[in-house]
Amino acid sequence: MFLSFLPTESWIALAILAAALIGIGGTGEKILSLRYLPDATTLMMWLGVCLIVYGIIFGILYPFDEGVPTTHIVAIFGSGAMYGVAITTFYRILKNTDASISFSIFNTSPIFVGIFALLLLDQSLTLFQWSSIILAILGIMILSREPSQNSNDRTKIYMAGGLLVCAALSGLSQVISGYALEEITAENAFWAQRVGAAVPIFFNIRRDSFGKFWSTVKKPKVVIFVLVVEGVILPMSHMAFLTSMKIGSSVALVATLFATAPVWVFLCSSLLSTGKLRILNENISPKRLFVKSIAITITVLAIIGITLL
Repeated sequence: MFLSFLPTESWIALAILAAALIGIGGTGEKILSLRYLPDATTLMMWLGVCLIVYGIIFGILYPFDEGVPTTHIVAIFGSGAMYGVAITTFYRILKNTDASISFSIFNTSPIFVGIFALLLLDQSLTLFQWSSIILAILGIMILSREPSQNSNDRTKIYMAGGLLVCAALSGLSQVISGYALEEITAENAFWAQRVGAAVPIFFNIRRDSFGKFWSTVKKPKVVIFVLVVEGVILPMSHMAFLTSMKIGSSVALVATLFATAPVWVFLCSSLLSTGKLRILNENISPKRLFVKSIAITITVLAIIGITLL
């Protein structure tokens, strides 16, 4: 199995590892956007290129086994495309509303995962499991909150509806992945989802993006940084997540652990904003750190609850 050195005996460890890796990768994308890339579309184009390259390579190395039902093959490609639509729509909405509000609502996706898993996969959850999911989401939402920079309440209301749709699409994508993984391997899902996600991403690229993209290709330092983030860290996170979902007992619980990525983003961003590093300029005032510590504590308690299920 690809990445066989990962702790595949525990879906919990894999899901938390996936969240930590995506947190590190998300911090890396933040640094890229602030320091090295001209705009978010250029980052999206780099992501699209990495998705296609991985899709081709892994498609050759790990083709679908004979006898795999067509429905499951279509499902895994569709789940990738659905997530691509969700994430590109999310970033479009993010341009017009507070990041704190956007991430808070988007990270409610585990609730939708639980609902869709019940309806489509017949995976029911106990009251204690639902309580752990809601507790984790509460911690994530508190962690994502920042002082409001947008006073237009009407804009917030309209955007909230779009963000809920994005969260629902993300949740449905993960449930469909769980269905497909009943018949295909995590390696199959890895490349098929990346190909599926690349389609809506490339549809969002503008004409001037190609020139900006090429200007970054000429800079070795930028290329190395992008490849480490988009070509190593985030793909490892994706594979760990899929493996966790493959061997886990509940799609909803795996999704909840994976959704704790903001905890790791906060920890990495805060660390890089302290001392002599100052790579980022995050607000690390005592008041903010106190509130975030409470949020992390709540999230950790929810994780402990899930691990005891």
